[in-house]
Amino acid sequence: MKTEEGSIKFILAVALFPVLLMNGMYYMMPFDAINVYEYLSGDELSSYHLINIFTGSAVMPLVALITGYMLDCWRGRGVSDLVKITVTVFLIGALQSVFIFAWDFLPGLALSALVGLLFLKSKWFVPLISAVLLFVFHMAVNVLPDILENIGSPTDKMYSAIQTVNEQTGIFRSSDYFAIISKNIEIFTADIPGTVYALMFTVLPWVLLGMALSKLDIRDMLSANHLLTVAMFITLAGGGLALKLIQVVTLGTYSGTLLADNFGGPVLALGYFILLMFIADVIPEKAGALFAPLGGRVLTMYIAQNVLLVFIFYGVGFTAYGDISILSMAVVMAAVYALSIAGGFLFQKAGIGGIESLFADNSDKSEKN
Repeated sequence: MKTEEGSIKFILAVALFPVLLMNGMYYMMPFDAINVYEYLSGDELSSYHLINIFTGSAVMPLVALITGYMLDCWRGRGVSDLVKITVTVFLIGALQSVFIFAWDFLPGLALSALVGLLFLKSKWFVPLISAVLLFVFHMAVNVLPDILENIGSPTDKMYSAIQTVNEQTGIFRSSDYFAIISKNIEIFTADIPGTVYALMFTVLPWVLLGMALSKLDIRDMLSANHLLTVAMFITLAGGGLALKLIQVVTLGTYSGTLLADNFGGPVLALGYFILLMFIADVIPEKAGALFAPLGGRVLTMYIAQNVLLVFIFYGVGFTAYGDISILSMAVVMAAVYALSIAGGFLFQKAGIGGIESLFADNSDKSEKN
């Protein structure tokens, strides 16, 4: 995987699996309304820990890093072209949020990417400094005060919202598709100002950092020094995992969760990004080719995955919502991921480009300036 395009396709394809695991938590149970330490126990809680430590709160920063990196790699296409692509992705995500999966990350990611495009033609240090400032402000104003206020106090325990749990379980297990759509709209449109504010500090900094790393030619730097790459990954991943373990040790307290989600997850995501860049550079060409068809159609396959998962988990299909174990969910997601790889090859063999064909650059301007 020596070309920039090949590396991006590989990274996109591999990153799709942790995205499936992230979404799977919401497909299988009312994940946004529960305290897992109340809702789960025994082997189920252990399975959750295993998945959460390695993916929880790290997937979105990882996807944002990849998005920022891609935007800068495609800066030769021009801002107007990239704005059209980003707006299209936002609209697709909004439609998915209403008709399929209310917790779809695409709308928020697209909005953050639109802001990131303002930095497209700047020098590397502008998005880098902006990302650091946003992150430091977020930690200083939004996170640390809450940690200090709640740590060790009776309010440091998170409780499940039982009414929301029962409501979501009843609706998503029902065969009333219009009730599901209504609930999706309610979830998608709830507290829009608060969501936008959160995106500014939890997604945008990582989009900007991804752009800065591309401008710094991080791919060439990592390729030239494999030992440094491994050291960076071990440091970042190790530090991120250590911070994530605080959430487990404190049994999911509010302060422990805040620290793990807002600091541990992003640090771990940066380690994953470094690792993916390294693997994309050293992986044999034939092995990398297994992921290229999926990576080139990742948006199409992501939409197809969500359609399939609705029928697996919701009442309009097999009604696995609330009944399936976390381990079984992971197995289902692995099977869906395997189907996505096969689907990529079928699309390639049939000469079908998918939705991504709408974004094709036919002007040979996609090279970096």
